[in-house]
Amino acid sequence: MKTNRRDFLKVTSLAGGGLMLAISIPSMANLIQGERESGLAELNHFLSIDLKGNIVFQLTAHEMGQGSGTGLPMILAEELGADWSKVKVERAGYDKKFIGVIRETTGGSGTIQDQWDLMRRMGATAREMLKSAAADRWQVAEGQLTVDNGFVWETGTDRKLSFGELAEAASKLEAPENVEFKKSSDFKIVGKPIRNLITNQVAVGKGNYGINVDLPDMVYASIEKCPVYKGKLKFFDDSKTRQVNGVIQVFAMPSLEPAEDMNHIQEGVVVVATSTWAAFKGRKALKVEWDLGENVSNSNQKIEEEFSKAGNQFENPVYTQGNYEKLKREEGYREIEATYINPHQTHALMEPMNATAHFNGDTCQIWVGTQNASSVVLNVAKAVDIPEDKIEVYTQNSGGSFGRRYYPDTSIEVAYISKQIKKPVKLTWSREDGIQHDYFHPYQESRFSALLKEDQFAGMQVKLIKTVDYGSGDHLWEQPYYVEHLDTYLNAVDGLVHQGAWRSVQVHSSSMGKECFIDEVAHELGKDPVELRKQLLAREIGDVKFNRPNRPEQKGFDEIVKEYRIQIREKYLSVLNYLDKEKLWASAQAPGVGRGFAMEDFFANTVCAHIVEVEKNDSDWGIRIKKITSVLDCGIVVNPHLGRGQVEGSIIYALSALKYGGIEIKKGVVQQSNFHNNKLLRIDEVPEIEVHFVPSEEPPTGLGEPATPPLAPAVLNAIFDATGRRIRKLPVTREDIYV
Repeated sequence: MKTNRRDFLKVTSLAGGGLMLAISIPSMANLIQGERESGLAELNHFLSIDLKGNIVFQLTAHEMGQGSGTGLPMILAEELGADWSKVKVERAGYDKKFIGVIRETTGGSGTIQDQWDLMRRMGATAREMLKSAAADRWQVAEGQLTVDNGFVWETGTDRKLSFGELAEAASKLEAPENVEFKKSSDFKIVGKPIRNLITNQVAVGKGNYGINVDLPDMVYASIEKCPVYKGKLKFFDDSKTRQVNGVIQVFAMPSLEPAEDMNHIQEGVVVVATSTWAAFKGRKALKVEWDLGENVSNSNQKIEEEFSKAGNQFENPVYTQGNYEKLKREEGYREIEATYINPHQTHALMEPMNATAHFNGDTCQIWVGTQNASSVVLNVAKAVDIPEDKIEVYTQNSGGSFGRRYYPDTSIEVAYISKQIKKPVKLTWSREDGIQHDYFHPYQESRFSALLKEDQFAGMQVKLIKTVDYGSGDHLWEQPYYVEHLDTYLNAVDGLVHQGAWRSVQVHSSSMGKECFIDEVAHELGKDPVELRKQLLAREIGDVKFNRPNRPEQKGFDEIVKEYRIQIREKYLSVLNYLDKEKLWASAQAPGVGRGFAMEDFFANTVCAHIVEVEKNDSDWGIRIKKITSVLDCGIVVNPHLGRGQVEGSIIYALSALKYGGIEIKKGVVQQSNFHNNKLLRIDEVPEIEVHFVPSEEPPTGLGEPATPPLAPAVLNAIFDATGRRIRKLPVTREDIYV
């Protein structure tokens, strides 16, 4: 494969000698957005090779355990022909000029797929320049040269030159206009199970995590927040707090007006001290009175009441195909119905939420583990009232995120605190803060109806109610199963708590209802659930009509959706074909063991299917999940070791929500506070997990989230197969199984 554009990369020399490649911002924009005025402008280097042959890769993506900081340099090193042991990764600084050019946020499982082509271009360009430098030195044709393991070799001889020996000469050359990518059959690094580069740092506690930031003269802060969503501070008495050894200052935190809708900052009281523990201790000594406001009446019962009202207020469908209501009036059709509940979920991060700031009058520096540095810049600039170009963000690794660190609330808070005290300060949330003031996964109720005639699945109607309106029918519009008559309605109600993205965003909620209901239809028709899915995938996809007049950006969206549904079908079918080939579903079923199946595509263009085996027993839960077999079509798997870890992590995360998830709200206050009542799956509860990747030559797609959405429906379908009981909500309790 060849790629060109001479001004895509800028070649410069390292200080002290060596080769540095930098991206041309306008030229990269041309590659993404089409022809514009060309030319080199602002530069930021991604790859450098010094005179010793050491290779440094500049990482822009947020590393939160998913392995992007290993996968991206693997792609680059593959095309470069590098010695992997000489590859090092450094954190690139945030630069606003990259917005819209290189994805500046990390989310949607998109890092590897978004930068696959870019990393290959960088590596291949540097490789060809090193070859040119060697050809000049030896006075031979470049066609006689090969590159492998950090050396340029002359074919048919023992002559070789290291990258370090060639780097300075290569830096004086122009980037080639055309480069050719390797064939996947020649890969020596991509596709290999290489250990995560941050493993050693983590093992010895030296990783650059936000919680580890330490600055000269830094102080520490904690905030006592109003426990009720959007409550106000009335009064506080800090007399006992100021007697705590180490406490320096105490002052009120206002409800700052954010630059973005979802970033409400709770009012509270700030305690600043010489250590985090002194700040925590001083905070406990506070006496605070709150104006809890109207949200003090919030409860789980109120959520149910609001959803009941919203269920009677549907207007026009979000999108339609065929005419469900007309078909419903015809003779011979029977209708089945089911409602599924997916509650609020917590993120339950291992590393507490934290951020560090140093406001020094006209600039503000922020150290934070964030998925969205541009949002940090935007919101901090408003909070401390200085221009955005005066905000510097130093992105740190984080101990898990799952969507939570996409939001800049801790950065806003710590910047405000630093401005008040005129010192560098680290803000650390307690575990209780992180759970009770989480940005919870939205609550969703999914009402499904189907029209059946003899053995035919003729129509489906979906009515979704949730506490956030994400837009176009919440992922169901792009599902590739074709039902001739289909209506989807969407109604949103006001949230009673902070809300935000969770692992897989909205797909988790929508997948649960869809994949469970497909199984219910299959059972009603007397069909194997996998065979029914094959039949739905074999139907020709018709047109979809969207009805969102308040969303003008969706003009022409129906054609985009139809095309996506056609394309993603190929991966659905490849997964099902793999199941057949390996006899993963057709294998004999053990006595007393129920099996469930579900599959889903994620907007990272990956399709994942789970086969779950469940048996009923006398345990506290009432069932045991024996085994989960997962099959994914995610294109080329850059690192099978890290990829498998992402699938296993997604499964365990989803199982925690299925067994222990949801929150309880009483008088406006979230009752969960720590891991004793916001439980996560323990190691002895984790079933056997077997992961299969469908062999592919296609570019890689996402792996960080796609295994989460189909897990719950696969388990619920397996429980039905084992017990005959349909469970349509999370979490699943013993009472659901036995009562």
